[in-house]
Amino acid sequence: MDILTIKDKDYLGCDNCDKCCINRGDIKLTPINVIQISKHLSITIEEFLKKYTYELKDEQPEIAIKAVGERRDCIFYDRKEKHCSIHKVEPMQCVMYPLVPENLKRDYFFNKGTCVCKEKKLIKIEKWLNGNHGIYKKYKDIYIEWIKLMELIQENWKKLPLKTRKEIKIILFKDYNLKKRNIKKQVRNNMERAKYLYIKQFN
Repeated sequence: MDILTIKDKDYLGCDNCDKCCINRGDIKLTPINVIQISKHLSITIEEFLKKYTYELKDEQPEIAIKAVGERRDCIFYDRKEKHCSIHKVEPMQCVMYPLVPENLKRDYFFNKGTCVCKEKKLIKIEKWLNGNHGIYKKYKDIYIEWIKLMELIQENWKKLPLKTRKEIKIILFKDYNLKKRNIKKQVRNNMERAKYLYIKQFN
């Protein structure tokens, strides 16, 4: 598979076939997603986490969107209307699909060809990524920071005291004010707090 840059073009498309919304349960969420989806649904963060997410036991403290039914549909897939009910605030994993990041910092991707859409067109990668309300452009930087934090924390997560693990989870996913506009600032502050707590345990 050839590496694609953000300036390259590839054959991409979507005909609402639903194939990328079934057999899920692996769509990870960042704090940005938790805040935005909670606001989109007009519910509290606590309600959102309890009803729509679950903890990834082998990749804590990360969380993912629940899958439901025999087909294991993403819980946000509307089967009647055949579309994603949170499309405006969907996770980065969904924004990039079917592209897989090779190096996000440099905007390098490859296309595994997993999308079965029959109406694909030659589209610029940059246009594909930013077609959904510019999510990629707005949040790529903090998404990269999130990945780095998870790589750091997960390395010794099980060695942390239970009290510290609980505190980190609260800081990362619950300790936010939905009324404030600057989401990035809140998330960055909380990531720094969580990182400090983690590092403190090993100094």
